[in-house]
Amino acid sequence: MQFTDGTWTFDTEVIDVVAKNQQRDEQEGEMLNALARYAYTRYKQIRDHVNPRKCKYMRIDQVKEQLKSPAKRQRISNLLNITEEEVYYIVDFVKKYLKYVK
Repeated sequence: MQFTDGTWTFDTEVIDVVAKNQQRDEQEGEMLNALARYAYTRYKQIRDHVNPRKCKYMRIDQVKEQLKSPAKRQRISNLLNITEEEVYYIVDFVKKYLKYVK
């Protein structure tokens, strides 16, 4: 699957290989950093749209639980103009690789 953020086009298969690899060249590092910024921004948008109580912080497991509802998944896809696959990939990427998100 591929998705785009401005000038960056991310291929999920390449990202998964690069993220697991400890030795990265400069371009791979830049790509991973750009994806981390994009994924965190999108994750915050997803979290804010599935959260029924805006004043209460949601943990990532609670966000994933809310995404089990087909109506909420469809709503997020429509509001953010991304596919449901992208929503799941972003949430999974954030959970695996962004340690500051709980």
